[in-house]
Amino acid sequence: MIPSLLSRVLPAPGSPSADLYFMNACGDFLERGVTRLAPTVFVSASACLVIRHGLGAGPLPPRRRLIYFLDDLPQAGIADPSLPFRYRQKLRLVEAAALAQYGPRADLVVSSANLSRMTGRAAPVIHPYWSERIACQRHFARVLDGRGPIDIAFLGSSVHRGGLAFLAPVIERVLAAEPRARFHLAERHRLPPMLAAHPRVQRIPGRGWRAYRKGLTARRFHIALYPLIETPFNMARSRNKLIEHGVAGAAPIYTAAWGPSGLAARSGAGLALANCPALWADAVLRLISRPWEAKEMAAGAGALARKLDDPAPQRDL
Repeated sequence: MIPSLLSRVLPAPGSPSADLYFMNACGDFLERGVTRLAPTVFVSASACLVIRHGLGAGPLPPRRRLIYFLDDLPQAGIADPSLPFRYRQKLRLVEAAALAQYGPRADLVVSSANLSRMTGRAAPVIHPYWSERIACQRHFARVLDGRGPIDIAFLGSSVHRGGLAFLAPVIERVLAAEPRARFHLAERHRLPPMLAAHPRVQRIPGRGWRAYRKGLTARRFHIALYPLIETPFNMARSRNKLIEHGVAGAAPIYTAAWGPSGLAARSGAGLALANCPALWADAVLRLISRPWEAKEMAAGAGALARKLDDPAPQRDL
């Protein structure tokens, strides 16, 4: 029973956190004396870096500075009913155990200011870095002249089940009102029967982080939706989607209560809306009817992503 449960909740070999917070920016360190002991554990002559957990690393080398990076607070996630059951079990069995093991004796680094406050330790913040190129807006040409479909994406993983449930009535209304609209989401997501069978709901192929990341630069979207259920766990999420939506070339819509949404809205790089399905549907339909506004917003999102997507802070730290 327990081994079976563990097999379903243990992390996959590819680690988004390890890539976004170390390998993309610092992968060349592996050629200059840094050793990768496990997917999320890196060791130099003077320090050990553990990202979320240390599974597969074995005992860490002694007498080295220990740095522990956290991009989710396990206790907040375990108590969050908007998260999938299996993910909450992963937080309980893997990340919470790692935090208890490494946290008390490590220098803590986190991925957002909210997360730093939640830990109560004034931990320094580093932000994600994508090595993929930020998109231009050439894919808007067929939309502007009325020839092409409008591609709307939800780029949340299965962890964002609550956000997708919020979007279901939004997408139903948009697809019914606008025949040019197509909705894209990952293969793993479950949808209500009406949406699951809809001919203009399309699945992004590939399972797992590696397949998703490999294919992202080949896909272009016009609008991206990122609603977050307003729980402490979600409100502590990093600004990662601000960059990811720039890679995808989309005009984004965010939950206003999430801190980074304000940065996007002030920069002309997205909309920040209250979690009201009618507001979101109205906003999507407006962008479809005024594609030049969507293109301008997508350009702003790309400009903001280029500004934020800087490897130097990770390398310096």
